[in-house]
Amino acid sequence: MEPITFRELTDQMMLLYAEGKFADALQLVEQNADRFPEQLARTTFWKMCLLSLYGRPDDVIYIFQKGLAAGLWWAESQFLDTDLDAVRDLPEFKRLMAESNRKSIEMQAQIQPARTLLTPENASGELPLLIGLHGRNGHNDSHLEYWEVARQRGWLVLSPQSRQALYPGGYCWDDGEKGLRDILFHVDEVMKICNVDRKRVIIAGFSQGGGMAIYAALSEKVGARGFIGIGTVMSELSLQNSLASKVQSMRGYFVTGEKDHFLEKSREIQKVLKANNVQIAEEAHPDLGHAFPADFAASFDKAIKFILE
Repeated sequence: MEPITFRELTDQMMLLYAEGKFADALQLVEQNADRFPEQLARTTFWKMCLLSLYGRPDDVIYIFQKGLAAGLWWAESQFLDTDLDAVRDLPEFKRLMAESNRKSIEMQAQIQPARTLLTPENASGELPLLIGLHGRNGHNDSHLEYWEVARQRGWLVLSPQSRQALYPGGYCWDDGEKGLRDILFHVDEVMKICNVDRKRVIIAGFSQGGGMAIYAALSEKVGARGFIGIGTVMSELSLQNSLASKVQSMRGYFVTGEKDHFLEKSREIQKVLKANNVQIAEEAHPDLGHAFPADFAASFDKAIKFILE
């Protein structure tokens, strides 16, 4: 049997969580967390949430203390998670949250711009550009195995990292304007060093990154012909509506899963865009959850054809 991947661990844990099997989910995380030291902040937070739900407040405090002692920290927004309601008002938990927030603010000020650039082999002439955005909790090297599809088809791929940190190694696009500034910084830098075909720029993203891709495309500041959203999540629908109403020409392609717990949010986004005459297409997968489809290459080809036709 092949070792479990972190994506598989996440999916299995979330399935048990959704079924209310918190003890089983906790056991799964505890058995596998040490295999992913680079994900320590995330697995530690999972343990805290699951222990809280399982009714073990003293163990939540212990895990929290141990995490902080190891140099971990979490942004204040992380503690809004309702899974922590059972321990939120405990004096020691409040003290630890304050310490975590202090560390978070200190580290946030030190975060530098980061990006990954994938260049097609034997590149010559003007290159089309795909801007691939990570999801919430991701980073610039997240999803590269999927963006690689574009590189193999002759596209230059830019994967920028948000500077909005949730914890060490995990970033988000919670603030759309800050996220847009980060994206534009990297796009401008790439334009300076690469020969980009400005008529073939597309922005894509997974989960919250898909929502950010739509926001950036609708702003028309990135110069994108269109966007691709995979398992798309976007909270500011009213702002999206305002931006969409001003766009002259835009196409978007949605890749959705019928088993994705965010499916309805994706469909709500599509309704707003359709109401503003943004041309969109949806590719729905019956057995897909909140993930990329296994044959993303086929999805990418269909999306590019739809957007550029």
